[in-house]
Amino acid sequence: MMKKSLPKRIALASLYAAGIAAIGVTLGSGLFRCPFAALTHMPCPGCGSTRAVLAVLHFHFREALRFNPTGPIIAACVGVLAVEGLWMVVRDGHAKDLAVSGVGRWAVRGIVVAVVLQVPIWALRFFGLFGGPVPV
Repeated sequence: MMKKSLPKRIALASLYAAGIAAIGVTLGSGLFRCPFAALTHMPCPGCGSTRAVLAVLHFHFREALRFNPTGPIIAACVGVLAVEGLWMVVRDGHAKDLAVSGVGRWAVRGIVVAVVLQVPIWALRFFGLFGGPVPV
């Protein structure tokens, strides 16, 4: 397969970055409510993740842990994947090998571990641990 020209790779990378930014702005806007919380009036295992990430971005680490202790870990791993994917698009014109090896593969493992930990942490929060249930 022939490698794309640099201007095409930069154009693709710009679209990739715009897509990532659009997702980030949408999630951070607060426009969308958790469907689980809307139906059950209880927090889901991931509830508070967006607020936790926003708290970390404002250097409010204690608050972030109260919202969702795994949220910033997952966001950091997703950020690593986004940067690696962007670099691959600039370098190769595609990101089909994202997370196959190196730091991306470790980021995916970090996401899996954090997601698995969300369920027991979620259960323990109903007993007042880890800041208690996050408000929905």
